[in-house]
Amino acid sequence: MNKIFEYKSTVTIGDTNALQNMYFLNFFKLQGIVRELWVKKHVKNGFQDLASGMVLITKDARCNFIKDFFLFDEMIVKLNFTKIGKTNTRLNFEFFHAKTKELHARGSQTIVFADHQHKVIKIPDNWELAIKQYFIDS
Repeated sequence: MNKIFEYKSTVTIGDTNALQNMYFLNFFKLQGIVRELWVKKHVKNGFQDLASGMVLITKDARCNFIKDFFLFDEMIVKLNFTKIGKTNTRLNFEFFHAKTKELHARGSQTIVFADHQHKVIKIPDNWELAIKQYFIDS
């Protein structure tokens, strides 16, 4: 379907470093927040799956920084998926300045689905259905 999930955020004092730009770690924190909010909104019974012991293991995460965000900058984080396997998927994130629409960073992460004992499992059907709605051919 080529949907893109969007999340809006504002850089606060706690997000910045001594140079007053957004500290790099917060890009990874936002990846996790956006991922979890996408689950809440779009994966039918996703919360129940997680509450009953299914886990999402982050296999890898990366972020390429293009331009700094500063205190009180408003941003839009866009999420889509470009890879889906039997047990894992790749999420892609783009961080845009809300006002200028400029791309400030681009990142991704691969998540692996596992049970409560961290044994890798097949992606559940409800998750696969939601992922496919936000899947973009790369």
